[in-house]
Amino acid sequence: MIEIAITIGLILSLLSYEVFGLAAGGIVVPGYIALQLTNPERIAGILIVSLITFLIIKVLSNYTFLYGRRQMVLCLLIGCLLANFSRHFFSIDLATSTVELHAVGWVIPGLIAHWFSKQGIFKTLTVVFVSSVLVRLIIIIIFAGALLPK
Repeated sequence: MIEIAITIGLILSLLSYEVFGLAAGGIVVPGYIALQLTNPERIAGILIVSLITFLIIKVLSNYTFLYGRRQMVLCLLIGCLLANFSRHFFSIDLATSTVELHAVGWVIPGLIAHWFSKQGIFKTLTVVFVSSVLVRLIIIIIFAGALLPK
């Protein structure tokens, strides 16, 4: 089921780029986000790490030339480091439960941050969430409502 979700995400990401000219935050992002739609705290963790990565890149670009491949690699590196950091330090213990704002994957936040800088935060988030919901809908239809793994 996971492989099919990623594959459908690849197809929808490619279609959104070809039809609308908007990337879904990297070609594998919609599939991974679709797998996490039942975990809003993980979605929040991905967005927080992506935004922090984007802001760090913005600040660094004031002092260095960050374009193209250099910017992409730095986004992936910072996103990876912050995603690992989030797994250890983004847990909030409440009286009744624990909220874990973990970023999913190592490259997903960096890919999203890279596209934030290329096409804007609103456009990127819109395409990511629309394509992720479509991936989830297609998976539900294919598997006749079976639950995705958590």
